[in-house]
Amino acid sequence: MSTSVSSAGNGSTEDSPQTPARISEKTIENAQSAVSDALEVLNVVAEMAENVPYLGAVSKALTAFNEVLEEVDVCKRDCRAATSEAAEFMGLMQEFEAKVIRSNVGREIELRNAFIELGSALLKCLDTLQTIRVDSKRRRDRLKLLLKRGDVQHVVKECRDKIRIAKDKFNMKVAFDTNNMVRELHQRTQLATVSPEPTVAAEPSVWRLRAANPIIYGREVEIETAVDMIQNKAPARVAILGPGGIGKTSIALAVLHHEDIERLYEDWRCFLSCEATTTADAVVRALADALGLVMISDISSETSRHHLISHLKAISGIICLDNFETPLDSDRHAVEELLNEIAALPSITLLITSRDTGIPAIGWTSPPLAHIEPFSQEAALLTWDDICHGHDEYAIKLLDAVDCMPLAVTLLARLASVEGSTKGIWARWETEYTDLVRAGRDDHRLLSVGASIDLSLRSLNQREEAHAVIGIICIFPSGLWDHDISALHDALKDQLSFRRAVTLLKQLSLVYTEPESYKETPMTNVLSPVRHYIRKHHVSDKTFLMLIDVMVYTGGFKKWIEHEWIVILRFGFNRPGPCRERCLDVVISDPRLTNDIEILSQALETRELEPQMMSGLHRKLGQVLRNLNEYENARSSVSKAIKLDEQLGDRHALFDDWLEWMRTYRHEFDGREDECQHLDEMQSVIQMTWNLGRNVDGAWNPPLYFWGYDALTEIQHFINEGRRKLHMPVVHRSGFYSDNDSTVELGFSDFKNSFNCLVKISPPPWEFSSIINTIETPPQSSVESTSSQGSVFEVSVDANV
Repeated sequence: MSTSVSSAGNGSTEDSPQTPARISEKTIENAQSAVSDALEVLNVVAEMAENVPYLGAVSKALTAFNEVLEEVDVCKRDCRAATSEAAEFMGLMQEFEAKVIRSNVGREIELRNAFIELGSALLKCLDTLQTIRVDSKRRRDRLKLLLKRGDVQHVVKECRDKIRIAKDKFNMKVAFDTNNMVRELHQRTQLATVSPEPTVAAEPSVWRLRAANPIIYGREVEIETAVDMIQNKAPARVAILGPGGIGKTSIALAVLHHEDIERLYEDWRCFLSCEATTTADAVVRALADALGLVMISDISSETSRHHLISHLKAISGIICLDNFETPLDSDRHAVEELLNEIAALPSITLLITSRDTGIPAIGWTSPPLAHIEPFSQEAALLTWDDICHGHDEYAIKLLDAVDCMPLAVTLLARLASVEGSTKGIWARWETEYTDLVRAGRDDHRLLSVGASIDLSLRSLNQREEAHAVIGIICIFPSGLWDHDISALHDALKDQLSFRRAVTLLKQLSLVYTEPESYKETPMTNVLSPVRHYIRKHHVSDKTFLMLIDVMVYTGGFKKWIEHEWIVILRFGFNRPGPCRERCLDVVISDPRLTNDIEILSQALETRELEPQMMSGLHRKLGQVLRNLNEYENARSSVSKAIKLDEQLGDRHALFDDWLEWMRTYRHEFDGREDECQHLDEMQSVIQMTWNLGRNVDGAWNPPLYFWGYDALTEIQHFINEGRRKLHMPVVHRSGFYSDNDSTVELGFSDFKNSFNCLVKISPPPWEFSSIINTIETPPQSSVESTSSQGSVFEVSVDANV
């Protein structure tokens, strides 16, 4: 019997010396069976042989061993059950969290904390149970379980107790949350006794999202910056600001469709255009529709907004409000309140686009995105090439003409792809300007530059001051320097505040300030398409007349540069009526202000003028014709001026007339001086003109003091060049060169020094012969005073100079 028991205890197979002993599942099962059989036999024998003491001891030992094996089995079953229960509950919890919490994010702060607490308890218990290794095949783990079964049972019991407690707490919190929800539903039901439930969720619950622009270049920095803020500074509040047609919408859609944002928010990405919304309530209802909610029409604005915000509290997503300036401008107070409520939602990322930079202060994510600027030429060409499959010189001219404004670039490229000739489009641009830049007949802001600009100008409908000021800025061809704005502000202070209007225009992204580049003075400017469109459609006669009067009043030709006057007068002259008449008046009073042949001719033909005014117009017309190489017509016009001024006896005017008459020959025969048949006549006119420079009292006229001398020396040099080429002696020296062959030209400083030497010898008026003699034989004092500068007077002069 003992042998049988011993054999059963050691197993049916003995370990060989080469193989380590292993306790397998089969071995344990055999041991349990053998022990059970042995116990039954021993119990019977013990009853029959009570006087054999060792049999009772063996029976007790086997009984204890059987209990150990049963305890191990129970321990393993409990551990497996606890592990399985914890793992299964963990999986259910994660699935529930993914589905419920995902769509209930706004109200679940306590519920989320309950999930976190329960999950933490489950994970700790799972980790503890897995360390027991109840299913391990290793001998060490099995012996450990056998020997420390009491500790294991305690650990398993403790884990199951912790899981039970965590589940109870979780159930209490869920019940509490459910009770709150029921109470809220009851309150809503009470509110709805008069009207039905204001919102009904629509299916499917996928938010409305417009497709991204497939062609977008040069915006990588803006897109990546916005995506980074959304990912790393949640909940982000990002504003994309800039003028109309600059590409704000394209940037916003590129952000919404970015792979990182799509992965983060999946179907909870919403794009809403606010272009057609003019009130906060309209924004609420449009947004509810985009989110898949049906809002009942007859509820109040406050109620609809309350239910929209309540719905958003339960959601995690990203919302983009495009063209936000439209409702903000027309219903600012209510729209700001709505934006504040949306911005207060902890799980909603907010993205807006706006032309109005005066957006509400809601704690925008810092640092903000930079103001969106036009394309670089590289990005503009890439966009053009993507549409037209190539570009030429006229394409580049078109891009430069529209300041690489993205909308204009895209629409011009689409037009070129249809017409096939960029040269033809360039010719049309020079007459049609922004009216050309559109796609079809649609006046939508994304298909017409004019429509986009008009949308921006809506904000000025009740602001006549700003409307007038942007008209003035657009009349100027290159914008306004800061000192020009100061001058206009002071001159117009009784009619409007120029600087206040400029500030508003900057806020609305209609004008911008260029970096300080000229005399450290900033310039206020507009994009080329905006300038052309406003000049054609939005400048009143009243605004133009106010501007031109101010320009005359603030200094006329001396204050405003010639190029500005030329462009502004042409602009006014092209507007029949009071603007044209005022331009003619200005030109008649000071012909220097324009070089426009049509305006000058109109001024001469349409008015009965005094001889002095006619003389000035003829002289200016002759100058313009000379610059156009129309020399005969130029001399004809100047001759009319000479005749009038001779009748008037105006010596100063005659000086200018004859100087212009000689300049026509100098320009006509420049480089061909020997072909001019009027060299001797011109030499005589030089002498006459020099004398005309004197006033009636004999003093030289101050305005001609140096520049008159300069002009006459230019003509004298022309005559000398012609005489050299004709192998004729040079009688008079020009004073432009420091050598006898007129090859070493004096710089401006040295040339003026020679003039100053003449002043030292004698005050004006100077006889022409004395000037020539002075140049040929200067006083020693003059030579010494200029010797350090290498003056002309150090050079001996012969008859061929």
